[in-house]
Amino acid sequence: MDGQLSGSAAREAVAHLETCDACEKAVRQQRLLKSRMSTVATPEPPAALLASLAGLAADPPARESWWVRLGRSLPLRAGVVVVTASLAVVATAYAVGGSGRPGDEVQPPFNQYTADFDAPVASFDTASGDTVITAAAMDDLSEYGWACHDTLAGDLHRVSGAYTGADEVISLVYTDGSSRLNLYEQTGVLAPSTLDGFRSETMAGSRVWVRPGSPMVVTWDDDGTVFTIVTDVDHQRVERAVAELPTDSDEQGLGERVGDGLTRMSSWVGAA
Repeated sequence: MDGQLSGSAAREAVAHLETCDACEKAVRQQRLLKSRMSTVATPEPPAALLASLAGLAADPPARESWWVRLGRSLPLRAGVVVVTASLAVVATAYAVGGSGRPGDEVQPPFNQYTADFDAPVASFDTASGDTVITAAAMDDLSEYGWACHDTLAGDLHRVSGAYTGADEVISLVYTDGSSRLNLYEQTGVLAPSTLDGFRSETMAGSRVWVRPGSPMVVTWDDDGTVFTIVTDVDHQRVERAVAELPTDSDEQGLGERVGDGLTRMSSWVGAA
């Protein structure tokens, strides 16, 4: 991940990743973690904290009262340090918890996705580098946080999956026997320049981008992952499918945002 291997060791690692799904998935997760950490901004201290610290530097009165003497006591000063440190941790967690768009900008190849959808046979081209994902591997991906549901929108069943686009995209195919839905997932955030021809809509309480037509294309990003649906099912079932996938439908409250930030910070410490 950090380019520290020698040339021979790097070649051995690449060769191993081609045959080991577990290690390949671990590398994907490390890429996502590294991308998220690189986009975390340094939080600014709260104004109230700065004001309280500035007040500590004020000159004491000429005649010290019991309150001033108490303020000089070691236990109280230790308590102030603990409270200050706690406020700093909470402020950092609040900032990290709000960084809901980690990752590099990506430009999904929407035209290629629709061309694949319109192809006479819905299959993955292993000759071009597509790697078929087994059902067991998709279960593992789901445990790592990827959305590889068995069914979508009630009656659309997953029939195949593969890594495409130089193994950077997870591609899943769902069908009810007559209609089809292709789902693509990749690490990153949507680049605004790729949304020409799309219109903003609200589905399942979240904003998504829709390109009408046959097939319809729906795309959005959530927590560092870009989702794209290409389908010929009706609008109602598309909306139901979106509702079953990760979306930014709920605005985080203070407690939830701090909790999310603490969870992310703990995962970084564990990874280190």
